[in-house]
Amino acid sequence: MSIKLDNVDKGIIERLRENSRMTFVDIGKALGVSDATVYNRVRRLMEAGVIKRFTVKVDEAAMGKKVSGFMLVNVKPGAVKDVSRKLAQIERISEIHEVHGPEDLIVKVGERDLSKLRSVILTVRQIPDVVQTEFLPVFKTWKD
Repeated sequence: MSIKLDNVDKGIIERLRENSRMTFVDIGKALGVSDATVYNRVRRLMEAGVIKRFTVKVDEAAMGKKVSGFMLVNVKPGAVKDVSRKLAQIERISEIHEVHGPEDLIVKVGERDLSKLRSVILTVRQIPDVVQTEFLPVFKTWKD
């Protein structure tokens, strides 16, 4: 379903992106509409699939993921979907992106120490149809 988004819809989405716990009353005040309007718009945006879910952003280090990085993964032709499904089953992998360039997939990995991180990398390398991997460690995140 495709819907046309107006400035109120976009304003609601932006405020929920900043803080998904923001109340409909506060969103309405910020946008100059009623909380009932915000409620109805959010429900419509969810039904249309524009808003897929509400989530939280956590401090990865506080959750025990003290080292992280991105794996660049190349797979055999036609195997992206199968490899991605297998990667999604690995708990310490938080993101999987299909890209079109020198690599097929970019995978975000986090662990509590280098030894555990190495274990995840080796697990990925053992997946059938994975041809090549490269790991890029994250030293500092500038925008999250």
